[in-house]
Amino acid sequence: MKLLSLHIDGFGKFKNKDLQFSDNMNIIYGYNEAGKSTIFMFIKAMFYGLERAKGRASKSDTWTKFKPWGNGDIYGGNLRFLYHEKAYRIERDFTKTATTPFNIVNETDGKNVENPAVFLKEALCGLTETAYSNTVSISQLKSATDAKMVVELKNYIANMNTTGNMSLNITKASEFLKEKKKAFVTSLNPDAAKTYNQNLTEIRALEKKIASPEFSSHLKTLKEADAITDKRIIELNSQRESLIESIASKRQHLSDLGFTDKRNIISLQNELNRGYNDYLSAYETEKKSISKTYSAVFLILAIVSVILAIYIFKSGKNNVFTTTTGISFQFAMVLFMIIGLASLIFASYIYTVHNKDNRHLTELKVNLIALMARVGSFDSITEDNIHRANKTLNSKLVIFDEMAADIAKSEALNEDIENLRAKKAAYASGIDAKKQNEWELEKLMEKLAHMKEDNASLKNVILENDKIRFEIDAIDLAMETLKNLSETIKNSFGLYLNKDASELIEGITGGVYDSISIDENFNVFLNTPSRLVPIEQASSGTMDQVYLALRIAAGRLMQGRAKELPFIFDDSFVNYDSIRLRAALLWIANNVPEQIIVFSCHMREAQLMTATMQDFNLIEL
Repeated sequence: MKLLSLHIDGFGKFKNKDLQFSDNMNIIYGYNEAGKSTIFMFIKAMFYGLERAKGRASKSDTWTKFKPWGNGDIYGGNLRFLYHEKAYRIERDFTKTATTPFNIVNETDGKNVENPAVFLKEALCGLTETAYSNTVSISQLKSATDAKMVVELKNYIANMNTTGNMSLNITKASEFLKEKKKAFVTSLNPDAAKTYNQNLTEIRALEKKIASPEFSSHLKTLKEADAITDKRIIELNSQRESLIESIASKRQHLSDLGFTDKRNIISLQNELNRGYNDYLSAYETEKKSISKTYSAVFLILAIVSVILAIYIFKSGKNNVFTTTTGISFQFAMVLFMIIGLASLIFASYIYTVHNKDNRHLTELKVNLIALMARVGSFDSITEDNIHRANKTLNSKLVIFDEMAADIAKSEALNEDIENLRAKKAAYASGIDAKKQNEWELEKLMEKLAHMKEDNASLKNVILENDKIRFEIDAIDLAMETLKNLSETIKNSFGLYLNKDASELIEGITGGVYDSISIDENFNVFLNTPSRLVPIEQASSGTMDQVYLALRIAAGRLMQGRAKELPFIFDDSFVNYDSIRLRAALLWIANNVPEQIIVFSCHMREAQLMTATMQDFNLIEL
């Protein structure tokens, strides 16, 4: 793999930032706070993503730390690399609302890579994020490559020897297994099986005693009779409660209608029918009475007669009526006055009689409608509605009959329940007569139940003991395997690291040291003509050189001894003096075929490469 370029849409202080990388050594120069560590972290984020914590931890997680300045909406970018002669582009969007947070594009054919996570893991030679950060990606060498790094590397190598996976930590695994075994041993109950067998013998003796004629027949008869009686009492109580609910519901229904007994309904029914008959009679009478029309006719006749009398009075002897009829005007005037008065009297009489009949009919109608309203909702007084009202009242009478029947049934059930309770009392008397016998039986049954419960629990304990012993055996086997594994490290990968790291240290130190030794505990020693010198006794610069060699060797080891992934150094040479820096850089430039990316806050690396006429690519931030 070789990095080609990167583009930052938004990451930390950078926005719309582009960098181009060459195949050989790339030196990225920038003063402190120029953003070197941000670029360094961006490359790692493109490979492995960003840590997202929850709760309070989210305030200091990696995602929050490198969130674009200024609260920009764009958070992410892309990284282009060459792999197996094809160009690929990793695209990541770190925003919370990203629809496609991670994607890899094959730029050679323009298609998206299927299963990008699997593909990227393969391109990174299977390195986990931890392995990447401890080998090919080297930041602040002295602070990150002390004993902690050696312990991690030991565990990586040991596990590669057995499983090909680099995530197991042998030391932690051994400590975990010891603690787990201790916990399992503590949880064992060694006396469980013995106690279980003792209890089982006693249980069988108790069961035999309880099954004897002394107890069994009496207990069986008592239980059956009592159970049947209880069941019957429950059934009858349920029936009685249902009847009581039905009676209460019917009584409430009738009470809402104003009916407290059957007499109320019969009385209303009689009133209704009587009212209807009276209404019909009054209606027929009103139809037969003299119409109001006659009253109006007589009233008009009276008015005309008065007018004619006034006319004759004013006209005197010269009026048309008297001259044509020959009647004297005095007689004609008196005649018309008498006719008018008689007509007025007849009109008043007819009106009074008609109004009296009409008022009576209206009163009967109002009373009848009020009676019908007590029964139900009726829109008019008809024979059909009266029939319906009577039918409704008859149904209410039926409810009274049903309620009376329910009350009778309830009382009968009460009697039956009392009889059954008397039976139970008789059973109780029988129990009292054999009180001593029953008490002994109850004690035996209680003891038997407790012992069975204890043995059930003990059985589970025995099963759990078997599982625990199986787990302990498995732990012992695992611990023995880890022990054997640890012993084989020196004879396998340890030998490789001794050889490969020694070759690297000779070149990096310019021949000052030509070999190192790594023992079975992964302690590092410098080989001198007289003795082995522990790495802790060396200078800080020498320690950095040794750990640089170990990292390069370990990085290649974890790649299957391939030389594919680029090495990235973030201010890794800060403790190097000019002599050590010259030796290390020249050796790296001429002997490390992998792509090299060096982040530095000094120009001395670039100046040294220029002075020695070495080919390199300078990137200034």
